Formats: sequence, structure tokens, C-alpha cells
Amino acid sequence: MMLTKIALFIAIIMTVYLFAYSYIEALRISNSEEKVYGGTFIFSSIMAFVFSGLTYLFI
Repeated sequence: MMLTKIALFIAIIMTVYLFAYSYIEALRISNSEEKVYGGTFIFSSIMAFVFSGLTYLFI
């Protein structure tokens, strides 16, 4: 019981962090005029959705 609560809080925190990080990364990419690397944005967006699915799993 305690372990699932800890996992839920970690999943929520990681979800919020990764969505915020991908938003900031998207802003940085959109303001850039030279060639950019979008792998960080793609990876953080995908992992944010994975952790949001884990949040639903631990509820």
C-alpha cells in the first residue's frame, strides 16, 4: 500500500516535470533560427505520456 502511494507521487511529479520540460524545449526550438536537434523534445514528450499512464495505473 505504501509503495503504491510512493510510486503514484513519483509518477505525478515526473509527469508534471516532463510536460513542463518539453514545453520549454518546444519554446527553445521555435525561437531558434539555425538547425535544431528535436530528440530531447520528442523523448521528453513521449516519456511524459508514459508517466501519465503510470499515474492512471497507480490510482
